[in-house]
Amino acid sequence: MILLRGVKKMAYEIVMPQLSDSMEEGKLISWKVKEGDSVNVGDTLAEVESDKAILEVQSFKKGVVKALKVKEGEEASVGTVIAEIETEESSMPKEETGKKEEIKPAAPPVKEETEQNKPKEAAAAETPEKEVSTKETAAPATFMASQSHASASPKAKALAAKYGIDIEALQKENTLPAQVHEADVMAHLQRHYFTAKALELIDRYHLAFDLFETGKKHSEAEIEAYIETHNIPLPKPLTPNRKAVIATVTESAKKPVYHLYDTIDARLIASHADHTHTFTVWLLKLFAEAMMQHDALRTTLGKNGLQVWPSAAISVAMVNEEALYMPVLKALEEKSPDEIADMLAHLKEKVKGQKLLPEEMKGSTFGLSNLGMTGIERFDAMVNGEDCGIAAIGAEIDGKLSVTLTLDHRIVNGYQAARFMQTLKTLAKDAMFFKGK
Repeated sequence: MILLRGVKKMAYEIVMPQLSDSMEEGKLISWKVKEGDSVNVGDTLAEVESDKAILEVQSFKKGVVKALKVKEGEEASVGTVIAEIETEESSMPKEETGKKEEIKPAAPPVKEETEQNKPKEAAAAETPEKEVSTKETAAPATFMASQSHASASPKAKALAAKYGIDIEALQKENTLPAQVHEADVMAHLQRHYFTAKALELIDRYHLAFDLFETGKKHSEAEIEAYIETHNIPLPKPLTPNRKAVIATVTESAKKPVYHLYDTIDARLIASHADHTHTFTVWLLKLFAEAMMQHDALRTTLGKNGLQVWPSAAISVAMVNEEALYMPVLKALEEKSPDEIADMLAHLKEKVKGQKLLPEEMKGSTFGLSNLGMTGIERFDAMVNGEDCGIAAIGAEIDGKLSVTLTLDHRIVNGYQAARFMQTLKTLAKDAMFFKGK
């Protein structure tokens, strides 16, 4: 018995993943492989920046990288094919019985000769030697002929005419190729009339080349002078994170919110605060304790009504340069100040490296934004995601911290918010609360 197994080459497509519910497109930060590389299951193929973090894209099949379809730095919509991996899959085995024999291809079927097909076969069989020789020598001649007639596309000609560029003259001196396209003319134009530094500025500010005369070569200083004279702004593309923030705050602005302004006594917080147990650590502990005493602050609005969650989970505003994140600290009522400090340090490190996972930014019912360390006395914060509210913490002045609550009126009414604030103020002055922690 002989088992014959065929092997088929299969294309396994890697697509831009949806790394969060709000993600519509991702940015290809870097490829960890190149075309022709062999990859195994679990190998990292690329790093992709979502609207909230930079995550790794892994391969779920073994094979060879056939194509990388998105360049580093480019953005692609969710579901877009960004790479192809060629895999090998065995076909079903075919069983043969009998002795092992040499496998020969089957003979072609005998075609019945008719009067109609006789002349065609005869014509095909007759090929004069002289004619063959002519065809063999004609190909190089034809190639040389095509090379001798340089040409340019209509768009290339139009662009050259616009800037007074002589295509044929440049082709003769091999400055331009025999077949000229618009991109060739533009590249020559850039090299001829602008320094490398000037080109960088033109690209950064998205300036048109025809803004500058073609009779001279322009330097970086001249482009800078043009930008300053015409008060041209620097275009700044939206990052995935900024797009997510815009979407979040736009949605948040639709909520029927109100504000509650008050202060809390900060003397005990200040006396127990240090480099590890910061104001933010103690504030998280205070808010978590108060939330456990007021169900409304652990409530979100679901499809079928209100949902009261069993533990205190707070989203905390953190920044990495211009990127804003709201990672979530969960079950805070169970955590000691040491544990909260460790959780904060861990999340700050992940924010710094843009390594937050989508699940680390879900599950909160309330938020905290602390700008007290900047000296800001008071500010308003916008409610994050599905949270019922957020607390904006200002600077400590004369032993007091300003607290501004922004609350979703569909979930928390004014009376509930006032009672919550009273509990928070009482806890802040309770020495036993700090000593027992």
